[in-house]
Amino acid sequence: MAIVTIKKNLTILNMFTLLEKTKVGRSKDNDLIIPEDYFSREHFLITKENDYYILEILSNHGLSLNTTHYKNGAFKLKNGDIIEVGNYEFQFKNDRDIEFNDTIDLRYLHQQTIENHFYILNITKNKNSKYFLFKKNYKTYFEEMEIDIEFPVFKIDDKFHTIEKLPFQLNHNGYKINLFTNTESITFFKKYPFYEFYSVSNSIINQYLHIWIGSHSDFSIFINGETGTGKDVMAKTIHKISERKGKFVALNCASIQSNLWESELFGHLKGSFTGSDQNRNGAFQEANGGTLFLDETGDMPIEQQAKLLRVLETKKVKKLGSDKEEEIDVRIVCATHKNIFELVEKGLFREDLLHRIYVLPIKIPPLRERKDDIILFANLFLDYLNEKMGKKELSNSAIDVLNEYLWPGNVRELKNTIERSYLISTDNIITAKDIHFFSWKKNSPKLLDEIINQAILESLIRNNFNRKTTYEELGISRTRLYRWMDENKNLLKGFNYE
Repeated sequence: MAIVTIKKNLTILNMFTLLEKTKVGRSKDNDLIIPEDYFSREHFLITKENDYYILEILSNHGLSLNTTHYKNGAFKLKNGDIIEVGNYEFQFKNDRDIEFNDTIDLRYLHQQTIENHFYILNITKNKNSKYFLFKKNYKTYFEEMEIDIEFPVFKIDDKFHTIEKLPFQLNHNGYKINLFTNTESITFFKKYPFYEFYSVSNSIINQYLHIWIGSHSDFSIFINGETGTGKDVMAKTIHKISERKGKFVALNCASIQSNLWESELFGHLKGSFTGSDQNRNGAFQEANGGTLFLDETGDMPIEQQAKLLRVLETKKVKKLGSDKEEEIDVRIVCATHKNIFELVEKGLFREDLLHRIYVLPIKIPPLRERKDDIILFANLFLDYLNEKMGKKELSNSAIDVLNEYLWPGNVRELKNTIERSYLISTDNIITAKDIHFFSWKKNSPKLLDEIINQAILESLIRNNFNRKTTYEELGISRTRLYRWMDENKNLLKGFNYE
C-alpha cells in the first residue's frame, strides 16, 4: 500500500490510502474529492503498476511535482514526492519506505492499511480490557507488568514462555493475556467485548481494528447509524482507546436552542447576553485535551457550521463577549442518523465542513441487519436486571419472538422491551406472551405484523421476487416466506412474480 498526506496551507488535513487507481479532483465522482474552484473536475490520476505508482496529469491547468510545474505528462512517483495544486500539497509515501520499529507509527495508518502480519495483544482483568497493536516484536509496560515479545519468546516479569502457535493464551497474576493476529480477530471478538462495545456481528467486528487505529490518531471520526444503535457508546469507546488525558464531553446538536449555540460550544463571559450572570466554559474548553462528541451533527444549523469549521482549522476558540482566543487540543467525534451526503446536496450541510469531520467513517448497522447481536444484548440486559432484582431467563419462544422482530428502535428499544418483559413476567422464565412491542412511525401505532409485512414486501421488490435471495437476506426459512406469500396475496396484487 501507499498513502498521500494531504496538506492545505501547510496544515495536515488527512492521510489517504491509495487505491489501485485513485482519481483526484473537484467532481464528486472522484476517489479523493477536493472542493476547490482551482481544481479541475478530474485533475490527476495515480495508478498502481506492480510495485510502483504512476502520476498522470488530467487537467489542462497542470500541477507542480517537486516544485516544477508540468502542463501534462505521466511520472513514476518516488517516496517523498510532493504534488502541488494551488495551496494543496500531496506528499507520496510508499509502504516499502515506511519504517516500522517495535511499534506501528500510527500517523501512517488509515482505514485500509491493515495487513495480515499485524499482531494484537489483549490483556484483561475484572472485565477491563486493553489492546496493543504491533508489527514484528514488541515491548511495553502494562500497569506493574513488563512485557517483551521477541518471536517465538514471550517474556513477562522475567518469566519466559514459548509461543508455539497463535492464538497464544496465558494467565498471569489474575490477568488473562491473549496474543493473536488480525486474521484471527473475528473469532476473538466474538468471545470478548471491544472495550465497552459489545457485538458478535462480523459487520461490526470487521471495523474494530480501523477504529483502534483511528482512535490513536488526532483525526476526526464520523459515526453513522440509526437512532438507538449505540453511536454514543462507540464514541465513548473511541475516547477510552485513545487514552487522551482530558474529559469526554457530549453535546447533542438537536437539543440546543438557536440563540445558545455559541455559548454551548465556545463559552461566554459574564454580561455578554441577558441572563449570563457568570463566566462559563463551552464544550470545547471542557473537552480540552480530551474528546468532544457532537451527536446529531446533521441537525446543526448552517450558520453555526462556519464557526465550527473555523475552530477546527485554527484550533482556537473565542468565548462570547471576549476578544481573546484560546488554543484548544480536542479530538472531534461526530455522529448522525441522517444521510449526511443528502444534507450536503440539499444545501443543509457545508461540504467543506464535511471534509473536515469525515476522515474515518464508522457505520453501525441497525439491529435488524445484525441478528446475532439481538440475543447477545437481550442476555446482557437480563444479566444486569438479575444482579439487581432476581433470577430470570428467556424461553425458546421468547428468543424466537425477539429474533423475528425488526427493531426499528434498535438496541435502545431492545433494552426497553427486556425491562418491560422482566416486570410483566410472573415466573422465572420469560415467555413470548410476556414480550410486548411498542413501535411507532409519525406518532401512529404500528403493529409488529405491519412491520414484518413491510420488510418482506420491500425485500421481494428489491430482489425482483427472487425467493431464495429474499429469504436469505431476511434470515427466515424458505417455508415461512412461501407461507407469507400465500397469506398476503392482497399485498402482492399488481406484481408480476409468477
